[in-house]
Amino acid sequence: MDNEVYYERLRDRYSSIPDRQPFKLPIDQLADVLRCTRRNAQLVLKKLCAEGYIDWTSGRGRGHQSELTFLISRRELLFKRAQNLVLRENIREAWQLLGSLEEQAPLREQFAAWLTEKFGVSTDKQEKDILRFPFYRPVYHLDPAHVHRRTEAHWIKQVMNTLVDYSQQDQQLRPQLAHLWEANDDYTEWTFYLRKGVRFHNGKLLSAQDIVYTFNRILLESSSGWMKSIIRNLYVSSKLGITFQLTESNRIFPNLICTERYSIVPEGWTGENNAMPIGTGPFQIVKNNDSMLTLEANEYYFDGRPYLDRIEMWVWPNYDGEMFAVTPDKDVQLLYSEGQMDNGINPTLSQLEQGSVYLSINRRKNNILQDERIRRAIHLGIDRERMIEELGGIRQQPSNGFIPSINEHVEHGTDQRDKDRLDLARHLITSSAYAGETLTLYTYEMRSNEENAIWVREACEKLGLRIEIVVLPIEQLSRIENRMEADMILAGEVLGEQPDITLIEMYRDSNGYIRNHLSADQKKALDERISYCLRIADASNRMAILTEVQEQLKSSYSLLFLHHNLQVVGHHRSLDGITMNAWGKINYKNVWVRP
Repeated sequence: MDNEVYYERLRDRYSSIPDRQPFKLPIDQLADVLRCTRRNAQLVLKKLCAEGYIDWTSGRGRGHQSELTFLISRRELLFKRAQNLVLRENIREAWQLLGSLEEQAPLREQFAAWLTEKFGVSTDKQEKDILRFPFYRPVYHLDPAHVHRRTEAHWIKQVMNTLVDYSQQDQQLRPQLAHLWEANDDYTEWTFYLRKGVRFHNGKLLSAQDIVYTFNRILLESSSGWMKSIIRNLYVSSKLGITFQLTESNRIFPNLICTERYSIVPEGWTGENNAMPIGTGPFQIVKNNDSMLTLEANEYYFDGRPYLDRIEMWVWPNYDGEMFAVTPDKDVQLLYSEGQMDNGINPTLSQLEQGSVYLSINRRKNNILQDERIRRAIHLGIDRERMIEELGGIRQQPSNGFIPSINEHVEHGTDQRDKDRLDLARHLITSSAYAGETLTLYTYEMRSNEENAIWVREACEKLGLRIEIVVLPIEQLSRIENRMEADMILAGEVLGEQPDITLIEMYRDSNGYIRNHLSADQKKALDERISYCLRIADASNRMAILTEVQEQLKSSYSLLFLHHNLQVVGHHRSLDGITMNAWGKINYKNVWVRP
């Protein structure tokens, strides 16, 4: 049993005794309080002395009383218990313990300061480099077939591989699990040839059957579903060869299967324990719970062993506020936090996010939003520049589309222009059939989303529109009944290493917000343009077509763009090999510690 438990029993029994005031009592009474034998009680008391909980002098001989002094206050005891929970990797329980007090703020600040010192790179007794950093939530849902969020997609990339990879730096495909791939003359059939000797983290040797199993599982289970319209059949065509037969000519099929959704899993893996996926990647997950996500280096990774030996992501629900409150100038060694900017600290790395926060208008629901005047009024009523100024954080630039452009950053209009714009928006509403109906604005749980939703609601109310905000976990918002019930959805799309491929998948995703809000005619026109994209080899030409699709959605006010975010990462100068990926995260495989 832990020493603090024994100490708490003593402190509860003798609660009237002040700290550091000696008092006498028989050893038999102490044994009774500690719920053990006289001999064991003496051992426990010696341990408590050694740990600095008490000062204890044993009475010599029977009938002589012991002398006991409490050296630790109840506050110190609680703090020590929280520390011990962290050292046993029960971080969530530590926060719950501190949160159970009515007046816990000073203690939480003290605890946050202590916890912050644990982050960064350390070397254990075996000379292994361990990178430890905080994150605001646990990361459970790591089944690539059902990935919803960028953080999950990022971690999947650290532990799993796809057949083919895309190098953003070189802007071309490169081998990964497949060392070669080729197509027939009309690009309706693609064959991939696997590397030899690749093993999964559980020791299983990678085979062609694993590829067939992975893709069949995606076709059957994935919430995206659109790949079913592309793959007609796949089969093992040789010992290390897999052939995909497609429904139509597709020159970019290898590009499509570079994304994390198509990460390869071993045959038989069902995703039941999706917090602990089995992959072939540079790191292996060894722990994933409410308190931390822990990865260890794959010693036999086919593309070279990582330099870091272990990565620990500690779950700290409010680290943005608490960390900077106690250590505003802390030179942390890795930090994903917009709190850096809020506290006047310049992040080490930053980049404008490829993608946008947007409002998707439900064109399939029979309501007042079918009237273009209402949709246009909402567009006019949202002052993007003012939204960025008032909400701050990583909101960086007004958005006019998914790809940021220098032309989007415009100066403020004059007061008269703002008044004219709002007057026009109000006129559009009064000239419509709007009669005070309440429109629902859905978004998923995330602080910035909820702040944006409140700001948009207030902007709409100034026009005379009534808005009700509904905030759901992202998994619930992905359910078709919730997407279709929403009059509007506020969300964001972050484009991956291949922006055009991300957009193609987003527009074709049967589980996506935008596609499900399109009218039947809009969806038909969209699918025709995407089908054309699949036959085009040049990425810039594909992007031109996708830009046309975007402009059509904008011109009908079906999709209202809001702002682009700034991605920020803080890291210590001793960490080298660090580059930001498209999700604003770090690929840990090449990170190393400079002496």
